Amino acid sequence: MSFLKKFTETVSKGVSTATEKAQQTVEITKLHSQISGKRKEIDKRFARIGEAVYQAYLEKDLRKAESQAIPECEAISGIRQDIEALEDRIRELRNEKECVCGNTVSFDTKFCPTCGHKFDIPEPKPVAAVPVSEIPEDSEIVEAIVEDPVPAAKTTVAYCGNCGEELKGELRFCPNCGHPAAG
Repeated sequence: MSFLKKFTETVSKGVSTATEKAQQTVEITKLHSQISGKRKEIDKRFARIGEAVYQAYLEKDLRKAESQAIPECEAISGIRQDIEALEDRIRELRNEKECVCGNTVSFDTKFCPTCGHKFDIPEPKPVAAVPVSEIPEDSEIVEAIVEDPVPAAKTTVAYCGNCGEELKGELRFCPNCGHPAAG
């Protein structure tokens, strides 16, 4: 393959990746905007509840507020579910998930490194396979070994005492098996 062709392919891949990231950013921005609008709607409904309660207080019969407050509360519950679904979509786009402890982790994490919670194993998404017969004869498979021109600083690496997984940072639990990190 000529240098120019390799260069063109590399640039094309970079442009495709940048385009995908830009589209993802636009979608996430739209989702954040929707969440913001829904939070403003909740604030308006809280204000209506407060006004109904105050009006009932002035009339010295708080039971009157109930007929107005209950539908508003039900609407708020629905809006909060909508917000949760939008936040789930954002995490999906970012390839993240949230632990029961509130920590956000990578989607493929098996155990939370903060609290040790075990995540269900996600169902693998089907990948479209290309039959060998459909691969053009002139295509090349390229293998490359890229060496770091600047040697990395020597660092101490910790491993899980249970499964041998490399423990990055100061984790309290192994992200692979959930075993408490030595400390």
